[in-house]
Formats: sequence, structure tokens, C-alpha cells
Amino acid sequence: MIDLYPNNFFYEVKSSFTIIRGKDAIKHLERVLTTKIKNISYGSKHESLLCDLNGRIIDYLTAYMIKNELLVVSTSIKGDEVRRILSTGIPWNEDTIVLNADESIRKIIISDEKIDKIFAKEKDSILELNDYEWLESGDNIISRNNRHNISSLEILMPKNDMYVIKEKLIENEFKMIKDNEWNKYRIYVGIINFKEIEHRIPFDVGMKELVKMDKGCYPGQEIHARLESRGKIRKTLVKLSCEKFLREDEYKIENGGKIVITTAYDGGQSKSKFFGIIPIKYLELGKIELNNGIILAIEDVVSFQSLNSHH
Repeated sequence: MIDLYPNNFFYEVKSSFTIIRGKDAIKHLERVLTTKIKNISYGSKHESLLCDLNGRIIDYLTAYMIKNELLVVSTSIKGDEVRRILSTGIPWNEDTIVLNADESIRKIIISDEKIDKIFAKEKDSILELNDYEWLESGDNIISRNNRHNISSLEILMPKNDMYVIKEKLIENEFKMIKDNEWNKYRIYVGIINFKEIEHRIPFDVGMKELVKMDKGCYPGQEIHARLESRGKIRKTLVKLSCEKFLREDEYKIENGGKIVITTAYDGGQSKSKFFGIIPIKYLELGKIELNNGIILAIEDVVSFQSLNSHH
């Protein structure tokens, strides 16, 4: 287990929540996403990107199919922009309504080592979940993330239930971790979030899995197709380690080019860990030397692993 206290933890993910209703909701959503969503069914969830006309990422979205509506989870600071985009371009003869649910829902991630203490009745059902499915537990939506070397649960809940669930977790010796510990966990496990993708080309930040060139048009598709066909993908997202701590910023590389540190964890007496976007040509060297002489070891390439079964 990662050297992260404690083994049983939970973290509140700052998210935005949007409800899309109407018989044409899925059709409308598919127009703007980088993936196909038309075959999504009740009890499943779908991951995709929302990009601008220049092919750069606006946000990463997760859509949950709930009865006759879609619940779309996005980054907290992008909620209003996502809803504005989703509300634009709805034909007059289509039935689609976009609603703000930010004041109603909250999201937490918990380690799943002792889920029997929290979800005793649902334990077996949770362990049998595929990564692209979810189940209901009262008013909660529970899904499981097995794509990394440590499994975790994602729970969506009514805002009013958040305090009760936190208390139950604490009573069962789950520790609420803060942003710094969460960043350490993300780097160790390989969880890409908004800090890595904001306003960047998907291919440069390990998000190729969420770009489907064979679907219908979406904002930014022409740019993505041009980059892929011409082989002009020159950057990649990696895990890095260093004896020294570097803040999240851009740094010049001794042999040319630059590295962008998107997420940083200060290891103190141990090695510090980072997510960084680097020129692909440095992968074969296994390290990067900055202009100031600091050397960072390249540990691994970070790539998003899509959960989608709805291709």
C-alpha cells in the first residue's frame, strides 16, 4: 500500500452536477462529446471530454444514466460553463432540458478495503460491479474504480446526507484526507484530473482513449483528426520523482523544450513526486535535466484508461 495515512481514507471531490432531461437528452449530449453515448443504459456510467473548437479540453465529464434522465458530473469550477455549452444549440423541436444540481449533490471517494463496515448489505453487489456500472444504496449512487492498482469507490449522495456519511466513515476509522494527501495518492495511482487536462490537447495528457475519431462531429474534431493523421503528437504526461521539490509551474529543459509540472507532492526527506507534461523525445532517456541542474527521473507514462463499454 502507498505510504499514505491511513489505509482507509475518504476524500470529498469538489464537483459540479448537471441534470439533463427529455427524450432527446442523449442525442443532444452526443453532439458535443468526444465519445459515443447513444447506447448508454440505466445503471451505467460513461466518461467523455468536452472540447472547444481548437480541440483543447474544456472539461472531463462522467454521465450516469438514471431512469429517464442523465446526471453529468464535471469539475466544480467548470459547472456553469459546461451547462452553458450543453444548453446551446438545442433545436426548437427537440425535448431537452439542462438543470443545475450543484446545491443538491456531493461526491466522495473512499478506499474499499473495509467497505463491509459501511455498506454491509451491498458489499457483494459492489464487489461485482463493472467499472462502467453503478448501483443504488438508498439515495446514494455507488460505483467502483478498478482501473488502477488500488481500488476505490465513488459515491454520489444528497448534500443533506453528507454529514451523516462522513460521521459513519470516521466512526469506522476512515480518515478524511486533504488536498496534499490526495495529490500524493493521485500521482501514485495515476489518476488524471483537471489540473492535468485544462485547456490542453487530449493526446498530450494521456486522454486519447476518450477521443473517438469514428463518431459524428463534435467541437474540436477537425483539429484532433489533423493531429492524429499527421503524427504531430509531441508531448506526453508522465510520473516524475526528484530529490528536490518543485512547485507547479513551467521549467526549461537543458537540452531544449520545457516541462510543465501540473501536480506536485512535497516528499520532505523522501523523494518528491510529480505529474508533468514533457516532450516525448525525452522518454527514452528516462530523465530530464533542467537548466538549473535539477534532475527529474521519469517513472512512467500516464494514460487514462476508459471505463466505457458503450463504443
